[in-house]
Amino acid sequence: MSTSPAEVVDRVFKVWEYQVSHGQLLIRSPKAPATNTSPERTTNVDLACVGVEYMALPRVFRGLELAHPTHNELEQLESLLGRSIDSSNVRMLASEGKRFPIVASSFSLSENDWD
Repeated sequence: MSTSPAEVVDRVFKVWEYQVSHGQLLIRSPKAPATNTSPERTTNVDLACVGVEYMALPRVFRGLELAHPTHNELEQLESLLGRSIDSSNVRMLASEGKRFPIVASSFSLSENDWD
């Protein structure tokens, strides 16, 4: 099942897995039982990135918005990587007023009930 919103404000996301050999990154908000501060989460929300070339991320995000880079952010990434970058290969993960870049071939946001 696919989720369309590019913003998931009320969930905690974690860098779940990174496979160096395949350049695959999984950022997940996992299923969780209800607590005093949050409702039960019966699904995972996954952001899968394939062909990851660059990332600058914290381990945990409280709320997450998937956004396109600004012109200045794209220029900074191009300067860091020393080459031109197609903006369609860049997503900014926005959380708590900060933005974190990922440069990858593809991005997929989905919701599932897998263990």
